[in-house]
Amino acid sequence: MSMDDSTLHIAFEASQPLQQSIEGFIDGMLAEPGRCHLEELDALVVPFVDEVLSVFFKGPLQAAEAKGASARLILGAMRVINRSANSLIGRLMKNTTLDEQLALARYFQNLRRYQGGKLYVAYPLRPAMAEKACLVFQAGLLGEEDMAGLLDVMQAINDGAITHFMDNSVACLTLGRVNRALVSAARVTICKATASATHKGLPGMEASARTAVVRYFDQMLIRFDDG
Repeated sequence: MSMDDSTLHIAFEASQPLQQSIEGFIDGMLAEPGRCHLEELDALVVPFVDEVLSVFFKGPLQAAEAKGASARLILGAMRVINRSANSLIGRLMKNTTLDEQLALARYFQNLRRYQGGKLYVAYPLRPAMAEKACLVFQAGLLGEEDMAGLLDVMQAINDGAITHFMDNSVACLTLGRVNRALVSAARVTICKATASATHKGLPGMEASARTAVVRYFDQMLIRFDDG
């Protein structure tokens, strides 16, 4: 992936069921903002989290055919994140107001991008990190691994995912003191799990497996036609 002037995103193509759920919630909410769309939201949020975790954790492991301690550590981190996320979803989403549902519809609109007739879930990388990701991934694919650079890039991808998939969705909700504390605690747990998966799991892999992981994430670097 080479650099140009357009924004580089981390993106994945949504599965057909997830695409239908995203579009169904957004279109329904915007068409009838005065009607409760909690059923459509419920049908979207848990599958969305499951697919995000599958893409960012299972996908790279499958691409690398990774096994052993590193794979177990990364899958363990994924399960920790899944439990934390599902606990929050169960508590926060069941009583969302119409205004919160509308805010969430706009949130999913911001994540939704189209290219080649396909729906992607995407978030932008900061320009400096996008450039670094391109250089580090290219070097890795050429057999010139920069471990420190790779860990920095992967941590930035983690941080972006947490910001765009967790923080920005929670920002759509009006939270009381107890729920704010629960969100804060869950965020700490999720950050620790992603950091562990990256900084312990990745270095523990065979070099060929890391190359496969680099190739996997390099293919997630996408520029969209509309910027």
